Amino acid sequence: MLEDIKNAIEKIKENKPLILILTNYVTMDFIANSLLAIGAAPIMSEYESDLEDLVKISNAIYINIGSLHKNFINSAKLATKLAKKYNKPLILDPVGSGATSLRNELSKEIIVKADIVRGNASEIISLIDDGVRARGVESLHSTHQAKEIAQIIAKVNNNVVTVSGEVDFITNGDKDIELRFGSSLMPLITGMGCSLTAIIATFKTIIPDSFEASKLATAYFGLCGQITESKTDKPGSFRVEFINQLYSCDIDTMRKFI
Repeated sequence: MLEDIKNAIEKIKENKPLILILTNYVTMDFIANSLLAIGAAPIMSEYESDLEDLVKISNAIYINIGSLHKNFINSAKLATKLAKKYNKPLILDPVGSGATSLRNELSKEIIVKADIVRGNASEIISLIDDGVRARGVESLHSTHQAKEIAQIIAKVNNNVVTVSGEVDFITNGDKDIELRFGSSLMPLITGMGCSLTAIIATFKTIIPDSFEASKLATAYFGLCGQITESKTDKPGSFRVEFINQLYSCDIDTMRKFI
């Protein structure tokens, strides 16, 4: 796995894939810096007239529904159609799905066309069970509780679902994997999940198989978190050092955690 991760990061830095991101205002900075650290080129827009030209030149489209308003919803729906029109990978982060019916409806509309979906357990469960309610963007459920639903979603929509949490679970409906990397400090930094989805989107640009792209990206993200925890025990400094680790790709240190 580590050699595959190393090769992927080298290809990303060589190819500098352009990732078009429609996301929430809270996490834009962290997402952009995370992608720049691994060698990708993030671009963010939600202006409808801007989208077709940007989709054409982008290597992947990442939609994050964290900040909803009328213009964003229209742009997200248009970007979804354009991603399919121009055969570009579409990655969805259903932030807060389960908290409101609007988020549920938009997530369910996009998920049928998404190549990859990444969310916490409550968000993933809500994509099938309308009775589930999340506490904002926080998960009230464990990864274990979301496994079966993630498998169903992946199989029905022919995509890959990543459930992130203390244990990360990745499935394409036929094969699954659990990853147990990361740090207890990661949930204390706003935008960690959003950035993970962006890293997955970037890996997808150089790894056609969505399951492999999600697996390697999620493993890399978690391993960078573990290395970071060995260097700092405060969330503020963790954020800065984590970006450093995304940039460094310290495979030798990662071997200690495999």
